[in-house]
This record gives sequence, C-alpha cells and structure tokens, in this order.
Amino acid sequence: MLIQMLGLQAAKPTSLIGTVFLNLLLENDRAFDILYCGTFNLMDQKWLDMHASYMDFNTVIKSTRRQLERELLLEDIQRIEDMPSY
Repeated sequence: MLIQMLGLQAAKPTSLIGTVFLNLLLENDRAFDILYCGTFNLMDQKWLDMHASYMDFNTVIKSTRRQLERELLLEDIQRIEDMPSY
C-alpha cells in the first residue's frame, strides 16, 4: 500500500506525494522505515476507532491512505516526524 501510494514502483515517482516523500528521504535515509511504522500505527488506531471488523479492512486502508496523503502535502512538513499522526 505504501509503495503504491507514494508511486515508487517506477524509477521516478509518478505522483506529487512520491516527490514529496523523496525529498523527505533525502533528509533521512530511514524515512521509509519511519513512515512504514507510523502508517501501521495510524491504521491500527483507525481500526480501533472505527470498531472495524475484517469486512471493513478496505475502508480503514482508504481512510489511512487519505490521511497520510493530506499530511504529506502540508506545507510545514520537513520530516516524517513533523506529521500530525506521528
């Protein structure tokens, strides 16, 4: 999910989100690891908040993805650690 969201399947990012992430990666070579762990923490929190069952998995994933995309596009994000969900 994270690689698809960031558009990192190709040599160059295919989305604005991917470009933003690559800039964060230039600052910290562990940015992907940090974002990966943070994504699962966020997804877990959303799962609990939504009282989700396995039937709600796609809904939780979509909600998590939307929130991460919004946060990565915030102007004052210089590091993954600056994201509100971190």
